[in-house]
Amino acid sequence: MRTLFLAALLPALAVGSAAYAKDDEGCTRAPKEQWLSTEKLKTKLTEQGFTVSKIEIEDGCAEADVKGKDGKETELHLDPATGNVVEIDD
Repeated sequence: MRTLFLAALLPALAVGSAAYAKDDEGCTRAPKEQWLSTEKLKTKLTEQGFTVSKIEIEDGCAEADVKGKDGKETELHLDPATGNVVEIDD
């Protein structure tokens, strides 16, 4: 019975650890010296058609509150070194 319980628990621990590691990492591995300024990130998003209401860099990830061409408000997580979107929160 104990073996069966441990066999069921191990995959859950592995998934949980992977999720924790992902949350603990920023959006980039690039050194801070290579990060774009918030103004440059805002310019990149504006060029892509977004209206940016707020942008900040926190814990190695840039977060931007934007409104798309369709008027939908979204929070984007960006790689601060490239400006590429790595996650979208609706």
